[in-house]
Amino acid sequence: MRSSLWSALRSRFAFLLAGIVLGIIVVSYVSSRSDRPPKQADRRRKPYEYFYLDSGRVDSYLGELNEGNVRSVRRSETETSDASLGFQLDTVGSATASRSKQLTVNAVVTKSEADNFYSLLEQLQHGSLTTASAGSPTLSQRLSAATVPVGAMVRIENAFVQLPPYLAAYPLLRYARFETPSHAFEAPRLSQYRLSRYKTGSAAEKARLSFIKKVGSNPRLPFIIKEPAMTIVIPSRFADLTGDPSLLSARLTIVGKVVFNVYHGFGDGASEDTYLPALLEAPTGLLRELGVRPSALYSKQTLFKGLSQSLTFPGRVVEVVPVAMYN
Repeated sequence: MRSSLWSALRSRFAFLLAGIVLGIIVVSYVSSRSDRPPKQADRRRKPYEYFYLDSGRVDSYLGELNEGNVRSVRRSETETSDASLGFQLDTVGSATASRSKQLTVNAVVTKSEADNFYSLLEQLQHGSLTTASAGSPTLSQRLSAATVPVGAMVRIENAFVQLPPYLAAYPLLRYARFETPSHAFEAPRLSQYRLSRYKTGSAAEKARLSFIKKVGSNPRLPFIIKEPAMTIVIPSRFADLTGDPSLLSARLTIVGKVVFNVYHGFGDGASEDTYLPALLEAPTGLLRELGVRPSALYSKQTLFKGLSQSLTFPGRVVEVVPVAMYN
């Protein structure tokens, strides 16, 4: 009986020892995996250079996808108002304003903001994100109303964005491609590519700053992507610009939500209401700098029609409210 009891104890001890050894092996395996470097694919992914990031929308969409569970992020914004404002225009020259005010928002994409956007992008890629490439012969089909109805999320790659000429009043936007279908406007003189015709002096700068003040500190920016068979309208906000302005001349990727997808044209009345009052009150010298043709300089009616024409897009139009634009 004593031998059978001893055998039972030995068996239990053997099982206990085997369990301990197995536990050590499992813990060592898990620890070794956690110490491994990230996957090779993650290391090869290029970091994004953001030109535009709407962190509020990113958090809102993440909150919906995660049932409200999203980290709160606060962007650092600085408003400066100075009696004397100077800004450098590349290496060509500088412009200085006296006794004028301008609102400047400095926004830097933080690690948390970038993390949140990338988390959103990963979730969308595994769900309902449609990707299309600007300039592709299949772009119109990829963005058809049947494929991307209102409310769908899209990613448009390899895109050059354009702005109407009168937005050249903003120094941060002077690297843009200024093109418009309007007969009242041509390429603006206030452009990084036409600085030989740039007018310096306090009076000229005062007129520009007055225009910016009338438009507002956070205006709607009517970016467009012009394709042979369609126009993609990307209404953005000035305060969400985050990157180097020279990115405006580069190919960008735009991620956003489709809010309008039609075949009978579109007029951007909100942008018209934003810029019309400032243009009608602008002095002749500033209008010339903003690309107004001689035929429209002294006729408010012609200027009004030209502005309306620059924001009216016939035919196939897709409007995408952007979450991010990056290179």
